[in-house]
Amino acid sequence: MLSSRPLANGGGRALFHKLESQMNEEWRTYLSGEAPHLDVSAVMVTYRTGVSLRESIPAVLSQSGLTELIVVDNGNDDDTVGWLDRLASGDDRVRLIRPVRNVGFAAGCNRGAAAARGQTLAFVNPDLILPPDTLLRMGEIMSTHSDAWLFGGRLLNMDGTEQRGGRREILSPWRAFVELSRLDRLFPEHPYFQRLHRHEDEDVHDVVEVPTVSGAFMMIRKRHYETVNGMDDNMFIHFDDADLCIRIGHAGGRVMYCGSVPIYHYLSTSDVPRTFVEWHKTRSTSYYFHKHFRASYPLWALTLTSALLWLRFALITAKVGVGDLKLLLRGLYSGRRSNPTAPATKK
Repeated sequence: MLSSRPLANGGGRALFHKLESQMNEEWRTYLSGEAPHLDVSAVMVTYRTGVSLRESIPAVLSQSGLTELIVVDNGNDDDTVGWLDRLASGDDRVRLIRPVRNVGFAAGCNRGAAAARGQTLAFVNPDLILPPDTLLRMGEIMSTHSDAWLFGGRLLNMDGTEQRGGRREILSPWRAFVELSRLDRLFPEHPYFQRLHRHEDEDVHDVVEVPTVSGAFMMIRKRHYETVNGMDDNMFIHFDDADLCIRIGHAGGRVMYCGSVPIYHYLSTSDVPRTFVEWHKTRSTSYYFHKHFRASYPLWALTLTSALLWLRFALITAKVGVGDLKLLLRGLYSGRRSNPTAPATKK
């Protein structure tokens, strides 16, 4: 199951100082000049996030160019709720949105975006640590790539290695099969057997166009987000970013991976049952495949794919169900607020 855990590397503040000392001379020279005007509304969707939230939010609030931080609180423990209330009362840049139930990640992002006052949206997971001046660096890239719509950073594990999911191909049923079976190892040069994830490819420290970036951190001009009607509310968690990237491409936009902008991602800090994560992941994946590939795959193939996905879910449930039931009962007993059945943060 997923659970909160102590954060490594001496905490976010120590990490900030380390990252600041590693900034290259070219960027230091840029910062000494006139920085681009930014008007960024950061949107953070949180559900039982755990202790990483108390590192992630200060990192966002320390960013130059930030107009506001909109926190969509889909459900947290009483201590976190109180901490968020005190934070909002002491900083008028912090705005809280509390749905009456856990609406999920995509719908939470849409609610935050609808309330945003800034011209640029930054979607930030509550288990991310943004190094100093991340928004400024992204803003500069956005200003020099005006024909692109969506921008993602270089997702890193806390040890500095590139994290899976930051740059991807378009997810199709066939590519999902190749990724799971690792057929790419048998045919590494064949275009039909390329992996979904590209984090093990050659390192990229520049700005390049890619099919898909991670929804854990994305920046987009609000007008472009509204052009494609935001994320799909039908996708509670998982693959909402892949869906958004496809629709941006259909609308004439480009998706850019900013390899020069590091983003540190703890991953999976929410204290929630794994079975409910997998339920919504399976549902979203099946929905995504039917939505985007009905014209290119026969119905029987999509139906078979969905059946295999639900079989996988059943096997996972059989393995972890008892432990998840204990976690669910513990959450109910402790009197935690909101719907305890599914997380609203991206994994």
